[in-house]
Amino acid sequence: MLTTTASLVAPKVFKELVAAGSITSARVEPGDKGLVIVVRAGLNERVLGAARGGLRYFQSLDGAASVLQGYGIMRFDVDTANWVPKTMVRGYKSAPATSADLVREQEKGKTDQTA
Repeated sequence: MLTTTASLVAPKVFKELVAAGSITSARVEPGDKGLVIVVRAGLNERVLGAARGGLRYFQSLDGAASVLQGYGIMRFDVDTANWVPKTMVRGYKSAPATSADLVREQEKGKTDQTA
């Protein structure tokens, strides 16, 4: 999950950090309202902010990957623990609480199909 020690970085500053080669790693991880991008610049972790303030949230991995690639970052880590994609939720009456619940639901579906 998002570390509370990470500070917010404006898109304009983020672009400058990338151009200067200061970004050493990037990852996509769950936030309160979706996925967020966390980057490491030196010893500091920073979370990509929105152009008009606040965190920038993504509802899909595609969106986050597209932004990172747009900045020239082609390699990054992804942590989707405790995040359920919206496309996965459509197939369920309610979203699984954890990834373990998701696996149980998938196994149950396989068992029902073979019976």
